[in-house]
Amino acid sequence: MEYKIIKKSELTQELKISINAQEWKKAVEKVYEEQKGKYTLQGFRKGKVPQKIIEQNYGNTVFWEDAITEVANDGFRKAIAENKDFDPVGSPNLNVDKVDDKGLELTITTEVVPPVKLAKYKDTTIKVPVKKYSEKMLDEELKHAQIHKTTDRPVDGKVSENGDIVVIDFVGSIDGVEFDGGKAENHKLELGSKSFIDNFEDQLVGHKKGDKVDVNVTFPKDYGAKELAGKKALFKCTIKSVNEKVVPEINDEFAKAMGDYKNLEEYKKDVEAQIKYDLEHQNKQVEEDSILKEIIEKSEVQLPPVLVQENLDNIMKDLEYRLAYQGLNLADYAKYTNQTVEKLRQDRMKDAEHVTKTKLVLEALVKAENLSVSTDEANKKLEEIAKIQNKTLEQVKKDTNSHAMDRLYSDILMDKLVAFLKSNNKIETVEAKSECSCHDGHCDCGDDCECGDDCDCGDDCNCNK
Repeated sequence: MEYKIIKKSELTQELKISINAQEWKKAVEKVYEEQKGKYTLQGFRKGKVPQKIIEQNYGNTVFWEDAITEVANDGFRKAIAENKDFDPVGSPNLNVDKVDDKGLELTITTEVVPPVKLAKYKDTTIKVPVKKYSEKMLDEELKHAQIHKTTDRPVDGKVSENGDIVVIDFVGSIDGVEFDGGKAENHKLELGSKSFIDNFEDQLVGHKKGDKVDVNVTFPKDYGAKELAGKKALFKCTIKSVNEKVVPEINDEFAKAMGDYKNLEEYKKDVEAQIKYDLEHQNKQVEEDSILKEIIEKSEVQLPPVLVQENLDNIMKDLEYRLAYQGLNLADYAKYTNQTVEKLRQDRMKDAEHVTKTKLVLEALVKAENLSVSTDEANKKLEEIAKIQNKTLEQVKKDTNSHAMDRLYSDILMDKLVAFLKSNNKIETVEAKSECSCHDGHCDCGDDCECGDDCDCGDDCNCNK
């Protein structure tokens, strides 16, 4: 067998394969030996029909298609094994250029992993933002616990105001017709929380238990349920009770209610220890991310479309998996968020591109430094797992499938890569920018905020600080 690799572009290569008449004859004979058992002709026992007789009855090319596939697969594997720069991805395209009794010539066109132009990854200074413990963190955790332990109780004769919790029955209608999802009984609603649309909650302020209130609202034009978007609606509400919040005082009794603590001081020490433990692990992860992020961003590589699409498919499958836990499918989610499934894919394209580039750069780094994982290193990790699970090494090996083993090797390899980069660069820690806690649309710093990902409300605050 002879082959030649032709570079068509950074992302595409052709593999030209040719074999002579003798090799082609052997390839056809091999297929015959593999398939002869399925041919039956009168006068011959099953599996004993000679090759020439089969070819006379079914055509002289009866075994050619499978023989071509065999030759293509053998040539493809051979080229990969003998050429470290030939790294195919996706599904290759096979074209038969010539085939007859004199031999076979074919071309396999495939996308390939392109060369990666790595950024400087040794002897550099990498700045890592770290968070330091502060008393403010302890205060915030205590506030969270206080909110968690806050209850409410009905107060007879109380006139509702923002901050109160009203228990209501309500029925919603549009033009006198009730709509799905617009009805509830004994629903608890905190006034001023903006949990409901428009000025719904404002219209329940100033009322007492037993009051019947007509609440008029207009659904937003971009409301998830298209049949309600932009429509005016009437909610007939009955106030069952007006409740005030009961906020516990942070004292020794509060500490005892939070667990097996003797007093508030003991509880605070435990919370402080947990915060510091979490910070240590967060800072370690940030350090690893910072080291890799700079190298990945500054490295250059063309992204194979087939890999981008594969990673996009994986991202969408993960989304579907998470939605399934909420009893939703992708189509319903798209409908509720006023989008299409295709738009959801498009919105995640940049994520897929980032994942693709990250994988290619990391693989190039591992290859450049010739990093690998030995069987002893894998066994050591498995022994650690066995100890945690109170099992023997043999039991853990038996319970670990091939996919889990691949992930284990990948994790060890990543740890080795990060350790290599840390030891070959100067790591300079800088204090991370403080994050603002969001409370009712305001930051602790006193500024209004727009929410993103790391706020007390679950989001980032883009404030002036």
